[in-house]
Amino acid sequence: MSRDRPRFVEKLPRDEALDPVVAAFCRGDFARVRRDVPAIAASGASAEVRAAAAELLSRTRPDPLSYLFFGLTAALLVALSGYWWWKAGG
Repeated sequence: MSRDRPRFVEKLPRDEALDPVVAAFCRGDFARVRRDVPAIAASGASAEVRAAAAELLSRTRPDPLSYLFFGLTAALLVALSGYWWWKAGG
């Protein structure tokens, strides 16, 4: 196993359509993963290959918790700016 490849990749099925996408994922080329996975899902690939492609795609998306932290940060910025504006007299 290569140090550059995530461990979960070793468990994915070998397929001629999926292998280039896995290689792109390991290189960090997530744009190619997002572009090529829908074609694999629409193809006549086995359910196992489609599930592996969907897993690769899901691993390129941001963590849902990051949206919460972004929202809280924005709300804090608005609250502190409003407080500063109110105390400074507008």
